Parts: sequence; structure tokens; C-alpha cells
Amino acid sequence: MLVLLAMALSVGASQPAPGLIYRLILPGSPEADRQRLATLAGDSSASDALLMAPSRLLTPRLAGRRFSLHLVSPEFHLVRNSALPHSFNEGALWAGRGMNTRMSAGVALHAGPVTLVAVPQRITEENLPFQTFTAPGAAGRARHPLANPFHLPPGSMDLPQRFGTVPRERLDPGQSSLTLTVGGLAAGVSTEQQWWGPGIRNALVLSAQAPGIPHAFLRTTRPWRTRLGTFDGVWQLGKLEESAYFLAQPRDTRYDGWRSWSAVAATWRPRFEPTLTLGVTRAVYAPWRDRGERVVPVSAAFDAFLPVGNPWSAPGDTLLTVGKRRDQLFSVFGRWVRPAAGFELWGEWARHAEPGSLGELFTQLHHSRGYTVGAQVRRLIGGSALSWRLQGELTDLEPSISYRVQPFTEWYASRSVPQGYTHQGRVIGAAIGPSGSSQWGAMDLMGRWWSVGLYGTRIRWENQAMYTYLREFRRADLSLIGGVRGTLETVLGRVAVEYASTQRANYLFQSQPQADGSERGIDLVNQTVRVTVTVGGREKRRE
Repeated sequence: MLVLLAMALSVGASQPAPGLIYRLILPGSPEADRQRLATLAGDSSASDALLMAPSRLLTPRLAGRRFSLHLVSPEFHLVRNSALPHSFNEGALWAGRGMNTRMSAGVALHAGPVTLVAVPQRITEENLPFQTFTAPGAAGRARHPLANPFHLPPGSMDLPQRFGTVPRERLDPGQSSLTLTVGGLAAGVSTEQQWWGPGIRNALVLSAQAPGIPHAFLRTTRPWRTRLGTFDGVWQLGKLEESAYFLAQPRDTRYDGWRSWSAVAATWRPRFEPTLTLGVTRAVYAPWRDRGERVVPVSAAFDAFLPVGNPWSAPGDTLLTVGKRRDQLFSVFGRWVRPAAGFELWGEWARHAEPGSLGELFTQLHHSRGYTVGAQVRRLIGGSALSWRLQGELTDLEPSISYRVQPFTEWYASRSVPQGYTHQGRVIGAAIGPSGSSQWGAMDLMGRWWSVGLYGTRIRWENQAMYTYLREFRRADLSLIGGVRGTLETVLGRVAVEYASTQRANYLFQSQPQADGSERGIDLVNQTVRVTVTVGGREKRRE
């Protein structure tokens, strides 16, 4: 891997032409931000990337050529946390306490209808110690000591507090895919990161918070134009894996901890309002063993179109539930862009529990709901190349008042699938995790090849756990985050730097009232530094 990176560095320095080196557009990357700004500026050729996958955006750029071989820009990503883990949408990298790195490089091969992208990544995590809790009682003894103490039956989830007690080093397939394109459809297999929906910080059904899900896919290669507007879509069948820090005793076979993942998403851009995009997603996950298969059954691909019932309303313990078990998430979203005003507005509304009927849906519309809303505005400064931008996004997965009359476990947890909506111990959806909420805002000053900005975030963690699992009065586990960020483009590549200071109040709900009327809590300060270096020639910037 290091040899490949060194070779790519030398090529990047001597051959900076954008036709030789491609940058993959990853969720949350500066390239993804540039794509978004291009649509905000009215560039109709730029993808709005509401169903984002690196190969989905790369393959059309290579179309029309019989054969081509390109380097994919090598990238080095570093995250250092001083006191606690803090990892947002970093894929297979879990940024625990200490130094964490991710290096990636690869190639893109295009031959007729076939496109192969091979971009593995090398990951290291120092994984220094920090305070964790072990769940009490028999349930705690059934789980690994590092398993999450707040997600025991009936609302179960594989969400470890820490991934072992020693440093980790591994090779991950990363942003790799094999695609066959025929006409307006593409089919293939992939392990790449994906992002569904318009959110910048949080996507409710599929985000880059977990490692890439190994999956097969069928999707449109470009939007289909009709009299009603343009339509885009993707259908996937994947494999979700259990972490090694979920159960106290290892399973007899690893297949028992694997789950199928069937997901479908579609977008529609109306002809009467081409700056508006509406979308819908649904994901269904289920244990393999219920089907008696050692490999993911093809029939599971149709789970995304089938009902899952109401497993949360049935009596009994999660781990004792038998029979056909499935759970699901569903969302609708939209993004509205006004290029003349340099403004966009977006939102996503999701529901964890499947409604039993239309009457139930409209009677308890807020039951098990989650949502994200956000806006962005960009303005040029005079006639110069400078501009300023404001961004804001709010996400809420906290329990609604409907739990008083209609039972529900918790976002991303499940009473029918013990591991919940996770892959390798990481939530597949919003980075703030189960029953969390966040408010995020940012302000940037941008030049042609650089940007600098400030941002701030407030996050309430695991809010349902505070009322469900803790019998005595506790204060919310809260993070207040302030940071600075910047990027610089050169002919040799790009550097992105970020620094954040986090004030973590009442860590793991450790706050109790004292006899004198005061409160005593465990408050921590975490310093986070992120540096990303991407090698490769800069491309022409859309304005």
C-alpha cells in the first residue's frame, strides 16, 4: 500500500492533468461540497448527489471510451482525539481516543460496459483507554464487557462503546466496486460508502457513519426523463455483520451474527419545478438463520417491498423471539434549490416503526419519527471570486410523546433483530446515533482555491436511555462543539484541516443532585484534530 501511494504521489506531481488522476467524490468530502455548490450556482450538469456513491458519480465520466485506466487520487486522513472517541461519517475508520489514520489509493479501469474501481484503504487506530460501563445483572453478563449498556433487550443493538483494548490495524476494501452498464441501467457489486438523502451532517437511513456494506446493486445510470419529470433509483441487497464486542461468548458460527439488508431508494424531479427533488427510501434487515441459509439468499432482495409487521408490540424478550423476524426504516426527503438567490432548503422525515394501517399512520404521525431539516445560502462578494456561505442543519431522533400509548423500542435498535440497524458495530444511519438530537451551524469564507470557516454543534446523546435504563434522576449527556476548518487546493492536490473543542457534560449521564441542592457531574473536554491530504491535480472549478 505504501509503495502504491508513493508511486501515485510521484505521478500526481509530474502529471497533474485531471484526465489522468480522478478524485472519488465521497460523502462529506470537499468534492461533494463542490458538487453541491455547483447545483446551488445553477449548473444543471452537476449531480445533486441525493443517492450518492463514488462509482455512481465516476462511471458516467468514463462513459464513451472503449478502454481507459486511471489512478484514483491517493488520500491520507488523520484524526486525533485527546480524551474521548469522536468520529463523524468517517466510514471504516473509528476515531477513538488517540491517533487514527486512513490511507487509500487505487485505480479505475474502464473497458466497454465494465468499470472496475479498486481503492482499498489501510486503517490504524491507537484506541487508548477511556471510561466505559458494563451493564449490570444477567443481561450484562450475556453481553461483552465493552457492549453498550443502554441497548439491552427489548431494545437491542450492537453498538460497542470501544472496539477492544489494544490498537487496531487492518486493510479494508474501501471504495471498491465492479459495475456493468447496459443502456440506462447499471448492475454490480460494491463495498463503497454511500449516502442517501439531502442532509449534510446526518442521513437517517444510509450514511457514511459505518463501514461500507458489501452489497449487490441495480440502479439507473442517469436520470430517466419523462413527461412527468426525471426519475432516478437504486435497489440493493447487502450483508450486515456483527461486531466482536456484542456477546460475551463467541457464536458457534459467524453466520448467526450476519443479517441481510434490502434497500431501495428513488428520486423524482418534477418537470414543472426542476429545482425541486423529492425522494423516498426504505431499508429492511433480517437474520440469515431464519431462512436457513449460509449465504445471503437472493430472495431477501425483495424484503424492501414487503411488510415487517409490528415486532415491538409483541410480548417477549428480543433474544427469545422466534419465527420470521424483520425490521425496517422508511423515509421521505426533499431538496429545493433557488440558484438565482444562492439558496437551498432540504429536509428528511423518517419513521422507524411500520404503521399497521393508514389510520394508524395519520393518527400517530409522529410515532417513531425522526427528521432532519437544513438550509444553505451563498453570496458572492462584489465582483470578486470571493464568497461567503452560511449553513445550518437540525436533526432529531429523540422519542416522541406517542410512546405513552404505542410501544416502541428506539431508533436503530430492534426487539426482533438483536444487533439492530448496525454494521460491524456502527450505526448505518445518522452519526448522532440512537435517540440523539443535534443542531449544527457553519459560516465559511471561500476563494477560488481555498476556504476557511467556523462551525458549532450541540448534541444530546442517547436521550431515550436517560429515561428508560436509568432508574434515578440524571441529567442529559450533552456535547457542545466549536471548531474551525479550512481547505487549500494546489496543482499537487488538496489539504483540508479541522480543529474542534468538545465540552462533554454529564458523560454517560453521570450527574446526580446533591444534598445541598447542587449537582455533580462528570464533565470532560476533548480536542479533535483532523487533517486530510489528497494527491492529484486540481480540476476546473465550477462557479
